[in-house]
Amino acid sequence: MFGVELDEIDYKILDTLRRDARTPFTEVGRDLGISDATVHVRVNKMMDAGIIKRYTIVVDEEALGRKVRGFMLINVNPGSLEEAANQLVENERVSAVYEIHGPNDLIVKVGAGSLDEMRDLVLKVREIPNVATSELITVFKVWKEKNV
Repeated sequence: MFGVELDEIDYKILDTLRRDARTPFTEVGRDLGISDATVHVRVNKMMDAGIIKRYTIVVDEEALGRKVRGFMLINVNPGSLEEAANQLVENERVSAVYEIHGPNDLIVKVGAGSLDEMRDLVLKVREIPNVATSELITVFKVWKEKNV
């Protein structure tokens, strides 16, 4: 699919970098019994193939003041999905927008500093043109969250 066949070493490199993208290639190579130059070449190959899209960080949402988190299930009027999704992407309280197939069109990961702020966010989302329905599922506790 991506034009590059991955082997066991490539998957181990990916696993290491998923856990901590700042892991030095020398450390990755040492742990896998290969040179840091080999790690570098393999990572570049995976980047060129689009397997590694970008390096990122995991942020503590509560430390950013997003003590209330949730997921919105959103339905839009036919033909308006892209327009609505693009407006959601622009909202700073929205951390992810997923297009899905089923009873809803979009799942949106949201965060706010308080219930009042979350309410304001929900009302703002409902004002987006062509949003037909929305539902908020509030997160009480996060048991596991992993960037994949």
